[in-house]
Amino acid sequence: MKQDTLLESKPLREKIADKIRADIIKGVHEDGERLVEPKLAKSLGISRTPIREALRQLETEGFIEIVPRKGAVVKALTIKDIDDIYAVKASLEGLAARQATENLKEKDIERLRKINQKFSDIAYENPNVMDEYLKYNIDFHNIFIMASENQKILEILDGLSKNFQRLKTVLVSNPERAKKAVAEHNEIIEAFASKDPELVEMKVRWHIENAWEFLKSNINNK
Repeated sequence: MKQDTLLESKPLREKIADKIRADIIKGVHEDGERLVEPKLAKSLGISRTPIREALRQLETEGFIEIVPRKGAVVKALTIKDIDDIYAVKASLEGLAARQATENLKEKDIERLRKINQKFSDIAYENPNVMDEYLKYNIDFHNIFIMASENQKILEILDGLSKNFQRLKTVLVSNPERAKKAVAEHNEIIEAFASKDPELVEMKVRWHIENAWEFLKSNINNK
């Protein structure tokens, strides 16, 4: 990324946080690695103050931790961290789905069907196309999350989504899990079509909890 690009648009602190966060997600900065302020400032061609502000933001998001005598260190996600994130995600997406039940129109349900068909095509025919797989999965969930019309849920889930990007390779690397996700999406769609808010909430929570159980088993087997 060119430095003049880095300095444009959004506040500098946020731009720097975006850059460092993206590097953590891509593995440029590994778990446990020190993020040295002078080195970052030199590589980005800026002062240390906005670097420090960006690191504080990333600490709040859970990407780094401030360790005595070491400074900022890339934080590894523990099983407990991910368990907590998934518990919040399942609860909030379930609630969003419940609140969206009466708001979803037939055209929205049809959009869910079309997106899940694209998701299915990848899962069954080309499961290695991870970026597209992730895009359609996110698009699917966002339809009912947005339809909840609950701004607080949107804000919290948006914050959680940044940490989920660190897990994306494990989440989409198993074709069998992808196929199960397609079937689970279909059950969610039918629940929305039934206009039963309790069933919708249950199905969405069940789907997210299944994804977590799959992820946990993969992490434990490594």
